[in-house]
This record gives sequence, C-alpha cells and structure tokens, in this order.
Amino acid sequence: MDELLCCALIEARSHERFVRLGAALPPEDARLAKFYGELAEAEARHGEIYVELAEEAAGGPVTRRLEELAAAEGEIVARSGQPTRMHAGG
Repeated sequence: MDELLCCALIEARSHERFVRLGAALPPEDARLAKFYGELAEAEARHGEIYVELAEEAAGGPVTRRLEELAAAEGEIVARSGQPTRMHAGG
C-alpha cells in the first residue's frame, strides 16, 4: 500500500511541475504549453489510479496514510540541497 501511495505522490508532483512548466511559457509556445497540459492531466489520472489501487490493497480508505506520507515528503523536500526531479532517481 505504501509503495502505491508513494507512486501517487510522484505522479502528483509531476502533475504540478507540468502545470508550472506550461504556465511559464510565452504565448508563442502555445503548442508546447498544450502538450505540457496534456501531460499534467495524464499524471493526475495516474495518481488517482495509484490511490485506487492502494485502497483495493488496503481494503478501504487510505487518506490518512497518504497525508502522513505527503507530510514526510514535504519534510524531505524542505531539506537544503534537494534537487528538483521528475520521475528520476540518483
């Protein structure tokens, strides 16, 4: 269940980054902004699927655990020297 919820958080962060990337583009890059928007929507759907799978694995709601993991994620990201990544490790 935790692994599925971590995957949901990864998808949520990717969604946020694609939204920001699209919003930061100048008007002449509308095609690229649209593409980023489509990727953002896909990431949001993926996150929802992971939460649904976690609920199936747990046999019920996982909201509280997802909130705990999100809080831990926030603490980790707030540490100095943490690079920003999308689906990347190491």
